[in-house]
Amino acid sequence: MGRLLTENMMHTVAVVSLGCPKNQIDAETMLGLLAEKGYSLLNRPEKAEVIIVNTCGFIDKAREESVQQILAMAEYKRAGTCRQLIVTGCLAQRYSAELARELPEVDAFVGTGQVDKIAEVITANQSCLGSPDRYDGVAETRRIFSTFPYGYLKIAEGCNNWCSYCVIPRLRGKLRSKPQEQIIAEARRMVDSGIREIVLIAQDTAQYGLDWGGRSQLPELLRRLEAAVGNAWLRVMYCYPDRISPELLDVVAGSDVICKYLDIPLQHSHPDILASMGRNRRGADLLKLIETVRRHVPGIALRTTFIVGYPGETEEHFQHLLDFVRWAEFDHLGAFMYSREEGTPAARLKPQVSAGVKARRYRELMETQQKIVLQRNARQAGKEFTALVDDVRGAKATARSQWQAPEVDSAVILPAGSLKPGDMVNVRCTGFDGYDLVGVKI
Repeated sequence: MGRLLTENMMHTVAVVSLGCPKNQIDAETMLGLLAEKGYSLLNRPEKAEVIIVNTCGFIDKAREESVQQILAMAEYKRAGTCRQLIVTGCLAQRYSAELARELPEVDAFVGTGQVDKIAEVITANQSCLGSPDRYDGVAETRRIFSTFPYGYLKIAEGCNNWCSYCVIPRLRGKLRSKPQEQIIAEARRMVDSGIREIVLIAQDTAQYGLDWGGRSQLPELLRRLEAAVGNAWLRVMYCYPDRISPELLDVVAGSDVICKYLDIPLQHSHPDILASMGRNRRGADLLKLIETVRRHVPGIALRTTFIVGYPGETEEHFQHLLDFVRWAEFDHLGAFMYSREEGTPAARLKPQVSAGVKARRYRELMETQQKIVLQRNARQAGKEFTALVDDVRGAKATARSQWQAPEVDSAVILPAGSLKPGDMVNVRCTGFDGYDLVGVKI
């Protein structure tokens, strides 16, 4: 165990965060809370006295990456200035007992429902675990933003969907929507700090407000945010298909600041697989949904994700998915090979699809999507639009249009010139390079 760190001593801390944007917000929250306590924040863990590894525990690959990162940080305990190694996040919530046995280098574990207790954990050098349902996100009002010029804003914690393959409700608890006033205050603070794009996230943003009874309150929230953020962009991610309403689409269509973009995780297209997954939508409904969204919001960009190799997925099911993707022509598409998660209903299903078949189907799906994207990109030359500059390195600037989300989608590559992160510029597309568009400032 690391030596006890007392409250009246100044210490250095570094946070290494893995996984999704929800995890990123937890990391930023911990940084903000520790800064308030007088800790000096470093971005070089090898120099820090306290290292926090904020882990992901969603699928096998993410767990492996988390364990590798913990082991890498443990080396600094042996050879560097690190005196405490703390593991937080979904892996800690799910596997703290096993990790404590296998990784004695770790001094303390913090569950997903105890993010706001991080300073006390460091001082006491003791783990803090328990129900994820206790965390209400209030501490997020004090977080330090680390992804300028965009930032993530979590509008709800937890999930009530209980898809058959997913452990998130066990890791993050049941749905708890944030009060609208708290969200508005967070958004204003983000804008005041210079954030130019606010990305709304939750496990399912369309569920926002359902825990208060009745219906989704996402459209109402968007209207209020629109009035509060000035000319900053608003983007909606993780919007499950079941509650995409005409009201929501009308709000997006009629706004000057809400990006003409929706991230709709569909996971599959075939009715049999969707039913087995515990997803409420049927394949025929998805066709109508895509048509409805595009009719209500002309020019909207659609992103989705799919799972290949789900238990019982046959070649017929997979071909149905490929045909659906060819028909829908999504602007952006992500895919995962099914990961068998202990304790989920899907883990008990038979037959399980072999690793080789999953890999082949993943490759075929992504090759199909690549053809769609390249054909779409070839039609963009000469078009003009506004782009937000994310990064400038050397002679190249990386930017995004309203139709491209940060981190997961393609980008717009520009000559750097005098551009800097946070600039909003008018761009003319001159061509493309793979998934990315190429353009010039006008």
